[in-house]
Amino acid sequence: MAQVLLKDITKRFGNVTAVDGISLDIRDKEFIVLVGPSGCGKST
Repeated sequence: MAQVLLKDITKRFGNVTAVDGISLDIRDKEFIVLVGPSGCGKST
């Protein structure tokens, strides 16, 4: 069984907070997709 668990993640670029306090629990056999326009930082 596999699992990805992220708790209270924050990502900043200098003085800009891009993500603030996100938590994510992806369990075995679940599927997740990040959606957004080109160049918005999905793969960062």
